[in-house]
Amino acid sequence: MAATSEVLAFDWGTNIIGILDVLKNEYIPYINTEEMTNGAQRIVSSTGTIVSFNGNTKDLMEISKILGYSSEEELHLDCEHNDMLEITSDIRWPPKPGGGTIFGPGLRETYKHYFPDKEIALPSYLRSNEESANFEYILSNWRDCYMTAELWIKWKSGELTP
Repeated sequence: MAATSEVLAFDWGTNIIGILDVLKNEYIPYINTEEMTNGAQRIVSSTGTIVSFNGNTKDLMEISKILGYSSEEELHLDCEHNDMLEITSDIRWPPKPGGGTIFGPGLRETYKHYFPDKEIALPSYLRSNEESANFEYILSNWRDCYMTAELWIKWKSGELTP
């Protein structure tokens, strides 16, 4: 994999934006309004690569709302964005000429397709939050960021095949 300044796998949720720095294996959950604004700003100000699963359809639209924009078109990204839903859809169901329809199951099913026997181990830095009232919500968001990052790593290494 070629060196890059940063790779951020992200996921928006109703009360959370999670960001997993893929190269550093560091996850930060931005919870509630003020923190979510900081997380959204971190994503749009990245100069590296941002990675999502269905980000072009949902996450970036929600991030634009969090930042006070009237539409997603107002976001001016200085980074590369890889939407793994679109990428895996194109790999598994190549678009027909004139097409462009996105097919495929959700993130968990897509991850299981490419990693059928892989167990997802909770990183030690998240174990310290197990007593938190938000732990299950944070854990779910981290898993989505992690699975998205794993799909991206496999794609960038040329191993993401139908």
